[in-house]
Amino acid sequence: MARTPTKQSGLAVATIILIVSTSLRSGTAAAQESDEWKFRITPYLWMLSLEGTTAALGQDVDVDASFSDIFDVLNIALFINMELSKGNFFVFFDPMYTQLEADFAGPEGSTVGGKMEVDIVIADLAFGYSFDQYFGVYAGARYYDQDYTVTPNLLPQISLGDDWTDFIIGLRAGGDVSENWSLLYKMDFAVAGDSESAFYMQTALMRHFGDNMHLDVGWRYYDVDYESGAGPTRFKWDVAHSGPVVGFSWEFGG
Repeated sequence: MARTPTKQSGLAVATIILIVSTSLRSGTAAAQESDEWKFRITPYLWMLSLEGTTAALGQDVDVDASFSDIFDVLNIALFINMELSKGNFFVFFDPMYTQLEADFAGPEGSTVGGKMEVDIVIADLAFGYSFDQYFGVYAGARYYDQDYTVTPNLLPQISLGDDWTDFIIGLRAGGDVSENWSLLYKMDFAVAGDSESAFYMQTALMRHFGDNMHLDVGWRYYDVDYESGAGPTRFKWDVAHSGPVVGFSWEFGG
């Protein structure tokens, strides 16, 4: 399903252009970075909750799952952020994989029941430019893949799901709070792609240990509205993902 432009996308572009223009007019100095390559890797945990609407057999179904609900059926969770930079330019890759597995049962006394497995992949790839140490803009793509595997008792396995890609434009900004503490804010919008709309933001408070390590504690929010198909096979994922993020970063080079 092709995405049509939205007011949200227009506002995102206008906001980013305004901030960049203001920074340039105010004489923001270019980042005084070396021309050596630098690499940062951050394993992290996103303790997300879900709230919104999905579809089952063509009918809308409410989604309301706290982190504790998700943790109870969590099988695998892998999160990592990687960034490569040189001078003012950077590229980051942020893949996430989660697998949930739960038993389900039918009415009392019936043989209906079985297992359901849900696999979720979200992966960001973006290129950006830093105007100084704590302000930059970026553009790239976010890929989302969600697969359901339902294995009923005495019945064939059923596979459902869909995948889509959005093209994003965003900014990140921040600053030092003290000698060992700093803040970072990141925000982007989908400006093209498959979803009807998508908005992402993350804030992080970082505790630095020397020049190449820091503990990151913050909050991430991702709201996406995607729909495809029709009738019993209609897929819908109009859901807000939100929750605390905790990670630890190592930096090499520079």
